[in-house]
Amino acid sequence: MSDRSNETIFADVLAVWKHGIDVHDPAEIGTVFAKDALFQGGHPEPSQGRAAVVEYYDSQPVGLSVDYEIIDARRSANDVITGYAAANFTFPDGELVRRHVTMVLERAGDRWLVGHYHVSLKPTG
Repeated sequence: MSDRSNETIFADVLAVWKHGIDVHDPAEIGTVFAKDALFQGGHPEPSQGRAAVVEYYDSQPVGLSVDYEIIDARRSANDVITGYAAANFTFPDGELVRRHVTMVLERAGDRWLVGHYHVSLKPTG
């Protein structure tokens, strides 16, 4: 078992996700998702698979960026970490969209991949 903390592992995955969003590189984002990932982004219908994740991020506008703050990361099994973060997405026109993001990470050999991704509204106030 790795001696890296759950939060460090989650932060490493989030860093790749953030960089891919910030530079509009959907393929980079796809590298941290499992081939059969369940994905619930900002669209009303969920999708499944790495290709669907890449397609989703490819449909996002160039110039979109994201900042996040990790709220929690906990291991529910030796090979599973659930991470929860507050994410602020800034669109090219300056619109700020606040969301919560949950990612269930699964160990695949020496890598951690997103097996499940869910975004939800972040309450205001």
